Amino acid sequence: MAKKQAIATPWLIAGQFMNNIGMSFIWPLTTIYMHNVLGKSLTETGVVLLLNSVANVVASTLGGRIFDRGNPYYLLLMGIILNGGANFMLIFLHSWPWYPILLVVTGFAAGWLNTMFNALAAGVPRDKVRRTFTLMYLAANLGVVFGTMFVGIVYSMGMALLFSMTTGLFVIFLIIALFEYNVAPGNVTGVDPRQARDIKLPRANFRIVWTFFISLFIIWLLYEQWVSNLSVYMTNLGMPLRNYSFLWTINAGLLVLIQSLLSLLGDRIKSLYHQFFFGMLFVGLSFLSLVSAHDYAHFIFAMVLLTIGEATWSPAMPTLVSQLSPIAAKGRYQGLVQAFSALGRSLGPLFGGVIIDNWSYKTLFLLAFVVLLIVLAANMGIVHVNQRATTNYMAQEIKSERVSRETK
Repeated sequence: MAKKQAIATPWLIAGQFMNNIGMSFIWPLTTIYMHNVLGKSLTETGVVLLLNSVANVVASTLGGRIFDRGNPYYLLLMGIILNGGANFMLIFLHSWPWYPILLVVTGFAAGWLNTMFNALAAGVPRDKVRRTFTLMYLAANLGVVFGTMFVGIVYSMGMALLFSMTTGLFVIFLIIALFEYNVAPGNVTGVDPRQARDIKLPRANFRIVWTFFISLFIIWLLYEQWVSNLSVYMTNLGMPLRNYSFLWTINAGLLVLIQSLLSLLGDRIKSLYHQFFFGMLFVGLSFLSLVSAHDYAHFIFAMVLLTIGEATWSPAMPTLVSQLSPIAAKGRYQGLVQAFSALGRSLGPLFGGVIIDNWSYKTLFLLAFVVLLIVLAANMGIVHVNQRATTNYMAQEIKSERVSRETK
């Protein structure tokens, strides 16, 4: 099969969409299916979800390191086959203990694939990286929107049909990958995989990047409270569960709208750092708003604040990491973006539960706001002190590409 010179951005976006629509057919049902159908306790369900997240973290970290040394084409195919194979087995084996075992396999495969896609996006022409990450995040959210929209309908028809559909999606995904992602390793990673080695970042880059990773963990740790604990808080206030579900419909719609605008604006937003700071501030304000929320309109207002924050900081983060890391090590650092995010999400429900059990929901919301303000201040300070001394690899590579084109 003839190798392509580069992976076209639309195919990257399509792959991200299909991967997320396939996975969003599975994760919303885990708690309901294990508790109501398999008869397992919420504690056992929580352990399974934790193991799924741990597998995701391991795959993200491992996949990022291997990406810089291996052939991304075969690594991506391996992830698709692993995920598709696990879904195929779930058609026939969705009872205990096979369901949780295979769920952990899908968690590993999801982390692996997300890391591959982030690393591949970091390898597009550097003047297009920013827009590519925004479009890929938009595609991921659209996948979740469509997946969660149809999963309730399909679930009522049986688990076998549900997993048959996800298997079919990954088969289509595999066919696309076979023909559209077959690119020579050097064209993707920027280095000969036989010569790849650990690359040390300049001190200023190292400080900012690792501040970002720690911040990612904290942001997702707190963001997860919206996913895991807010539903109980709202129902305790006498609101029906459908009101909580509708908040995520608002979230999905706003994400698509805001990220579409961001992709159109492109480089008109001069500073990615400011975009990241802006987003983090709004996530913090959403928690402050929850402290005094008692009526549904107030919860909608808080969700709007959260979504504005999420839509702006989330695509900025992997782009900034790409800007601060050399192309030959992008797999490693994009893998760490995924790993710290997954780690925060996995520990979020436990963290929130401890705070709520020992204090209250309002204490949790106020603590989240204060912590995010501290994290925001720390990021602003570290970026201010180190930014001038950083090496902007993206700018270097854009300049190199332009010189190469002019000399031809």
